[in-house]
Amino acid sequence: MKLNTLIRLPDGRTGTVCYNNLDGVGGVWGVHQFEMPAGGFGDLPEPDFMLREKSIEQYLRTRGGHKDGMECVGQDYEVVTTDEAQAERVLAGEG
Repeated sequence: MKLNTLIRLPDGRTGTVCYNNLDGVGGVWGVHQFEMPAGGFGDLPEPDFMLREKSIEQYLRTRGGHKDGMECVGQDYEVVTTDEAQAERVLAGEG
């Protein structure tokens, strides 16, 4: 999944993808627009959530190096948009 993809969970929470690695796809809550930093991925925020099953959450925190409080939210989500213009409309409350 590419950077800045907006997802919505069944409970209504919305997040923006900022992490895609061998251990899965993750993001931060809310609608954001990130640019790939010249220094590499280390300049992007650490994910607040991962699109992985809940049972692996503790493993990702302790062995995977993810921050405390990172939540595995499962794989039941909707892709809201991958389009930057649509993301701007969502940010403005129009989408």
